[in-house]
Amino acid sequence: MRRIIALFLIFFILTGLAGCEPLRKKFTRKKKEPVKMPRIYQVKKYEKKPTPELYKQHYVYWMTWHSELLKVLGRNHKKDVKCMEEIVGNLKDMQNMLLEEKADQLEPHIQRLVKVQDIITKEDLSTGNKDYVRMTLEREDRFVKREFHYKKVKDHLKKSFGDEDAAGAAPQTGK
Repeated sequence: MRRIIALFLIFFILTGLAGCEPLRKKFTRKKKEPVKMPRIYQVKKYEKKPTPELYKQHYVYWMTWHSELLKVLGRNHKKDVKCMEEIVGNLKDMQNMLLEEKADQLEPHIQRLVKVQDIITKEDLSTGNKDYVRMTLEREDRFVKREFHYKKVKDHLKKSFGDEDAAGAAPQTGK
């Protein structure tokens, strides 16, 4: 009988020491999460106009990515793809800032670079393709630097991005 009483006593002491965590959790207060205030954004019309500074910025970006690609062509596929994306993107941005006549002169060169981008993207840089890509990049580099330098096209910039007509001309006054 003493053994049974000793076992019960030991059992009750152990359960008392271990506690009853789920029961204790039921009756304790839970911390309230702070209510997050929703962010309110005020939308306002943002208009960016083509300026010589903006054109110069895209020209410098294009020139930097172009020279970078010529330095590392064929060493790292991801770097080559990124450089080509940036080159074509910056040329298209430059084209969007130019009047239609001048922008049309840039279009065939962008298309040649898009073909080069396709070659690079498909990881098809064999020796022959690598030479073709390098020669095309060097030729387009010379042409864009000669014909689309920001000092030469400052008179051919649009007044706004929506303009399709001769925005470089003086505004018409009176009817």
